[in-house]
Amino acid sequence: MLTVKTSAKFQSIDITDEVQNKIDVKEGVAYIFSKHTTCAVIVNEAEKGLMSDYLDWANKLVPPEGDFKHNVMDNNGHAHVISSIIGNSRVVPISEGKLDLGTWQRIIFLEFDGPRTRTLAIKVFGE
Repeated sequence: MLTVKTSAKFQSIDITDEVQNKIDVKEGVAYIFSKHTTCAVIVNEAEKGLMSDYLDWANKLVPPEGDFKHNVMDNNGHAHVISSIIGNSRVVPISEGKLDLGTWQRIIFLEFDGPRTRTLAIKVFGE
């Protein structure tokens, strides 16, 4: 398990190093799964401008002030919808004991309903 504490309603956090620390096989895959319905996991570049762009464009695609029936019970319908579009898990190959990511690729956690304490399951398969 990996615990991620967010400090804002919308936040992007590079979790690559924390996932790498969970690797205990030479060859295989790492499965990263968020145990929540209002956040997402992506593989992309962690450049400062992009880290902001991910959140800005998520908010443009699914505006928090939109008309969500779910908001009657909990004011986070936008977070559920954008999380379901982006996805809450990723699979990353492992080679020679390291995450086999491209030059600029990182594993990024996206928060859409913070601040919260989040739990991600990291399952490593291989030998």
